[in-house]
Amino acid sequence: MANYYTGFICNNGHVRSSYGECSETFCPECGSEVLHQCPSCNTLIRGIKNDDFSSFYKYKRPNYCFKCSKPLPWTEKILENSVELLSLDTQLDSETKALIKNALPDLLVETPTTNVAIAKYQTYMSGASKIVKDGMRNLLVDVLSETVKKSLFG
Repeated sequence: MANYYTGFICNNGHVRSSYGECSETFCPECGSEVLHQCPSCNTLIRGIKNDDFSSFYKYKRPNYCFKCSKPLPWTEKILENSVELLSLDTQLDSETKALIKNALPDLLVETPTTNVAIAKYQTYMSGASKIVKDGMRNLLVDVLSETVKKSLFG
């Protein structure tokens, strides 16, 4: 099993270090606290593999804790903000908003239910206002898998 350096990432998702060294307590980009442990279980956030510095240039910030599977703070904020943005839409009924909300977590990771989530999102977001559609795209584009991005946004 590969060992990993500790990742240091602020609450808003700005990667401060992926190789286990960071002297910052707060993010210079947004002022948010820099974390190196999952807030739910205190497991260290994974950085790059410590035997492969070529991955240093390809580091992908994790969305979920590998130990407890809870969303990390930046992922949780994206999900919460997406739900709040959906709630502002006056063109969608509450049932449709609930269907979209429930599909969101399956858009962030590729699972057997991702294709169903893509279909729900495309079907039900078609009735949303332009401002909500654009806002959702802006919120989600950085956390979606490449496959989901291509399916949803071309």
